[in-house]
Amino acid sequence: MLSNDGGASDINFNNVLLRRYISDIIPAITQQGDDEQHGSSVVCDVNLLQALSRRIHYGKFVAESKYRSNPKEYERLVSENNHEGVMALLTNMAVEQKLLRRVRLKAANYGREPMDIPIPLDGLDTEQEKSAYVKKAEERQIVAVAAATAVMAALESWDHQQGEIRQGSKVDPLVIEAIYRDLIIPLTKDIEVAYLFKRCGKEPPPQYRGL
Repeated sequence: MLSNDGGASDINFNNVLLRRYISDIIPAITQQGDDEQHGSSVVCDVNLLQALSRRIHYGKFVAESKYRSNPKEYERLVSENNHEGVMALLTNMAVEQKLLRRVRLKAANYGREPMDIPIPLDGLDTEQEKSAYVKKAEERQIVAVAAATAVMAALESWDHQQGEIRQGSKVDPLVIEAIYRDLIIPLTKDIEVAYLFKRCGKEPPPQYRGL
């Protein structure tokens, strides 16, 4: 980050993340009760919180890139205290939708056995053998894409019931998608707004100060 960025590099939303982790994420991914595995649970909590913190605070690097692509417009909006305009300018709904679909697909396949489609890796001495290898690789790609499409179609056809584990999935893909949609992406964008205000020399509005 920059040394003269008005303190933008020091933005920290860990307090907000911790509150949302306790109030929103934990109830969404766990069941009521005590499994008496307190030590393991704490280790998992710490690891997950650290990963989430890294993920949302990458927003500072994203914001710097966006600022450099359009500095005059961001400076104009910040000078007007127009945080809604800043949020609108940095938002790319198409990218967000692609991210959510990718998250949903990965969650649906978490813990599943990968497709086992053997392709010979040795003995490729002749052009004919190499051509056959390439053809098999292309066929494998087609199968993988078709399988991913089928999973997405199945996911979109399932009725969502809170807390229900989807067919064959170790985690509920719609819950994981919701965590990204309702928490991770919004917090990342809040950090971007806060960064851009400080980057342009102004304090961000109270709702973007990570308190």
